[in-house]
Formats: sequence, structure tokens, C-alpha cells
Amino acid sequence: MATEAHIAGYGTAVPYPISTEQYLRHDRKIREHQGQSEQTIKMVERLTLGTGIHTRHYAHPHWLPEGHRPQDYPDALDVSLQQDIFTPHDYIPPYHERMKVFHDTAVKMAVKAAKKALSDWGGNPQDITHIITTCTSGWSEPGIAVEVMRELNLSLECQKAELNFNGCFCGATCLRLARDVIRAGDSSGVLVVAVETASTHYDLNATDTSSLVAHSLFADGAAAIVLAPEGRWRYTATGMSLVPDSTHLLGLDPPRSIEHSAYRMTLNKSVGPSLGEYLQSEPGLKLLNRLNVPAGDAANTALAIHPGGPNILHHVGKVFESYGWQTSALDNSYDTLQSVGNLGAAAMLFVLARSLEKIEQDKLITMAFGPGVTVEWATLERA
Repeated sequence: MATEAHIAGYGTAVPYPISTEQYLRHDRKIREHQGQSEQTIKMVERLTLGTGIHTRHYAHPHWLPEGHRPQDYPDALDVSLQQDIFTPHDYIPPYHERMKVFHDTAVKMAVKAAKKALSDWGGNPQDITHIITTCTSGWSEPGIAVEVMRELNLSLECQKAELNFNGCFCGATCLRLARDVIRAGDSSGVLVVAVETASTHYDLNATDTSSLVAHSLFADGAAAIVLAPEGRWRYTATGMSLVPDSTHLLGLDPPRSIEHSAYRMTLNKSVGPSLGEYLQSEPGLKLLNRLNVPAGDAANTALAIHPGGPNILHHVGKVFESYGWQTSALDNSYDTLQSVGNLGAAAMLFVLARSLEKIEQDKLITMAFGPGVTVEWATLERA
């Protein structure tokens, strides 16, 4: 009989809190400084207000309100920059300047979240046999896994795997692979870490609608989860599916021309409707059937759905409502979006952590979406 995988601990970390009002105030100042049109500035305002985000977190002091200093945010200072890379470069730093701060932003956030997860688990760090990490905001080698191993005193024989540049679904992918490791019977604990620093890729040269949507949604944060043979929540099933004919809807590209100084995201407004249609099609119904939720049991099953944006949550939520869930079933997803924004690969892990803190149900369904369009899904039961 296979060893069962459980969620045994979790932790999150975020940098400086930036209100939507401050974000829009500063964005306008920068765009006016660059001579951009009022039409572009108004589009940013419309898109940003449409996200429903109240607060996002950025690692760059560039975004702090006037008169505020990094020292005013002691809870965020250890994972945020104190020196600004934007202002010296007239608000558009080149790509190499952006990547210089990877260790002082993404890596430090990953370490902080992982430390919290290990503390929540309560086990011996030397018993972590595997670490699986993901980040879409940057890369270096030695990277996140090595730094976490060093800072948290994990075994030097801890087996590492880094799944970089996959996108929003990949935090869930890491959990799926961690589950496989536990079920293989060779591990006493697997540490999963997902981190993003989207603010490092804020790029005024990107004024196309897709890039402006991405800027309005994505923020910085890290989440970590420990999986072990014993814990509070047991994984009962998990898997991945691709939405047919959707590769053009969602993607991420590195800089490919001289005027591009950061990653470019394709985020088509049809992603939400396409996911809704898919989940009601034959392949989508097969996926939903694999979630093993008995008819009429929706009230006893919580949802932790990736907060990709209000459009995605609306269309996916409508599908679950048609199967008997209440509109409030997505409250934790909306709350996460409103309080931290879309955190890319870490986003679903944030929702999961929030849900495990709050829900009363004994069952939980998770879903994460990203380039592909990829759907990562899982079911958990209270142990």
C-alpha cells in the first residue's frame, strides 16, 4: 500500500504593501514623466480598478508613498530592497539591472516563507529529503533551492529540483510532484517553495493591452508548503490537463528586442470564458468527475481556486455554481486576489494556505491555471 501524502505545514511572505490608490498615483507620475498619453494612463486606471485588488506587495521602495522609508515597514524589510533600481535609470532599468536584485528579493522571500512552513510543520529540517521550487521572475544557479537548504540547515543530501519559468500553474505542479515523492515511500518530508517578484518586471515600454493587464494584476510574494507521510490534510487525487486549442491565450516570453527590458506576458481576455467552456465540455467533465465529489455534496467541499483575476474567477465560479456550490465558495480566492493580487506560481498556494486556516469542511478542491492553458487540480481531505 502506497504511503499517503499530507500537507503538514505552510508559510507565506510578502514585501512592502502598496495600496491600489498609491499604485495608480505613482504609475501616473511615471507615465507623465515619460510623456505617455492620457489615454494609456486612463487604460491603466480602468484595468487596475477592474481587478478588485485593494493591496499588492512590491519589493521595490520605488513604489512607497511619498515621505515613507523602507524602515517604516519592519515586517517587510527583510525581503524588500532598500536601494531603488528604478529611479537611477529614469524608471526603465535594463534587464541586467533587474536581474541583479534577484537574490535580494525572490530568494530572500523564498527563504522566509520556507522558514515559516518548517516551523508550522514542527519537524526536524534534516528530515526534509526533497525540495522543489518554482519561480517565473528570474533565475540564477545556485538558485532558490540551494539558498533555502543553506539558510534552513537542510541536509546537503536533500534532493533539489527547480521548475523555473513555467508560470501560474507551477506551484500546484510542485505540490503534485511532491505528493508523488511521498507516495513512493522514500521521503519523510518534501518542501515546496514558489516565489514571484513581478514588480521587478514593471516596464513602461510595454503599453499593449496584454502587458497593461499583467501589470495591473501581478505582484510579489512567496509561499511554501511541507508535504509529509502524516499531516493535517491528505491528498486524495491530483493531476494536470491542457485546455484544447488554447496555447495562444496565455504565455510568457523573455525580452526579444532592444526596446524590451523585461518579460512580456500574453494574457488574452478570453482565458476566463475558455476555462468556463472547457470545464463544461467532455474533457472538462472528465476532469471534474475525477475530483470525486458526490452529487449534492458541494456544501461539504471547499474550493481553493487560483486567483488569476476576476474574469477567471467569475467564469470558473459559474461552472461550480452550476454543480451546486454557493457563490461564497470562492470567497477565499477573491479575498486573496484583493489582499495580495495575483502572485503567479505562488498564488494558488496562498489561497490554499488561507483556506486551510479558515474552512470548516472536510474536503477541498484546488485548481491552478497557467500557460498552456494548463489546469492543475487536486482534492484533499482532512486527516
